[in-house]
Amino acid sequence: MRRASSRLILLRHGQSEWNGASGFGPARFTGWVDVALTPSGEAEAAAAGALLRSQAPPMAVDAAFTSELRRAAKTAELCLPGAAVARDARLNERHYGALQGVRKDDPGLLATPLAHSTQTKKPLTASELEKIRRSMREAPPAMSASHPHYDAKAPPTESLADCQRRVLACFDERVAPAVRGGRTVLVAAHANTLRALIAALDGVPDALVPKIFVPNAVPCVPQEKAAATLTSP
Repeated sequence: MRRASSRLILLRHGQSEWNGASGFGPARFTGWVDVALTPSGEAEAAAAGALLRSQAPPMAVDAAFTSELRRAAKTAELCLPGAAVARDARLNERHYGALQGVRKDDPGLLATPLAHSTQTKKPLTASELEKIRRSMREAPPAMSASHPHYDAKAPPTESLADCQRRVLACFDERVAPAVRGGRTVLVAAHANTLRALIAALDGVPDALVPKIFVPNAVPCVPQEKAAATLTSP
């Protein structure tokens, strides 16, 4: 059993260039692709920090953790100007396998086999794609070495459960000790890494995990009861 206090703030990065922002093209499956924030995303991150400081009393952050991806790291930097922010690759977004870089509205996505994959020989169905995107256990088709975003140091694909294991390892090692020590801690990360952490904090059953939604740049403070006890899934 691992204990944490309610002084834990979760923050998804601001709008990124692949979130479907006007002027930046259609939304794409991003995963570990290191895209930047848009100007609107930068403003959202700064506004999140202003919101924390506007509370009574102000929510002063003592320690901050973020991923190795610049959209999350920049969000932490703009939210907490001048603060030291520790980066950890275990907080990176879930790896989307061969889907990384693919447009979410691509009409060929459900019509032709996925390119640069080691697995799929037939098109994904709408049901399969929805399970890949929202469920706990379904992983995207694995990325092959021919993929334009292939990285030998990255996993070839991840389910949300795979992502959750590394997020919890980071939480145990770095985040929870800081919170237990009485510090207010910010974790600036990604939709799926935070969904995975929230699922663990709240003990969300797999069947309800698809209902977890984390908006861009809105600080989330877990309920005291949920944050008080964290057990491995």
